[in-house]
Amino acid sequence: MHPDEWVRLLALLDGSPDGDSLSRAKHLCALCVESTGVTGVAMVLASDGHHSTICATDPVSEHLVELEQTFTQGPGVDALRDGRVVQAPDLAGSARTTWPWYAPAAEEAGARAVFALPLQVGAIRVGVLGMYRDTTGGLRSDQLRTGGVLADAAGLLLTLGHAEHGEEAFRWVLGDGSRFRGEVHQAVGMTMVHLGVEARDAFARLCAHAYFTGKPIAEIAQMIVAKSLRLEPE
Repeated sequence: MHPDEWVRLLALLDGSPDGDSLSRAKHLCALCVESTGVTGVAMVLASDGHHSTICATDPVSEHLVELEQTFTQGPGVDALRDGRVVQAPDLAGSARTTWPWYAPAAEEAGARAVFALPLQVGAIRVGVLGMYRDTTGGLRSDQLRTGGVLADAAGLLLTLGHAEHGEEAFRWVLGDGSRFRGEVHQAVGMTMVHLGVEARDAFARLCAHAYFTGKPIAEIAQMIVAKSLRLEPE
């Protein structure tokens, strides 16, 4: 990611009225509407096979999440399963074949185009950012790029928001690009087994240790993989 995009993202997130994770999530969703030209956005957490809406900018966005859970099909389901961006610029088109139950129900709710971006830290998928538009049409490349930046931040919010991390720690982790390296995913898997926790919690523990020791996340991951470091239960 270009450094200018990181700077812009951090500046925009600082516009949140306070530093708690829910306020930041709401601010991020509102920012996504503004910067991508969609009508509404919902941030969804995936945990233990269950999906829960963290925040939504409007009732239609929230209802679309409920429809996906009811029919187990839709852009968010596909994005989370495949780890890719999903776009359906016209629900009246091929989407009706792809999602025969979801597409007509989403249209009835007021959506004409839907999109979904997976929320992940490295290879760990923690949720999805679902978007809709009340008119047909896809997203431009610059809108998709901005959405990707916001999805990256949202993934960290869902991962770190429940832990005892302050503003400084969040900014520090957000700026550490080493978290995308393969050894981080391997270290998360080892920590999951050792502590008996989900990937989201294992990654949060790894980030916390890296932050408090002042070392890059990938360096801590390498130590865990090499078995020279073992994170213990709190």
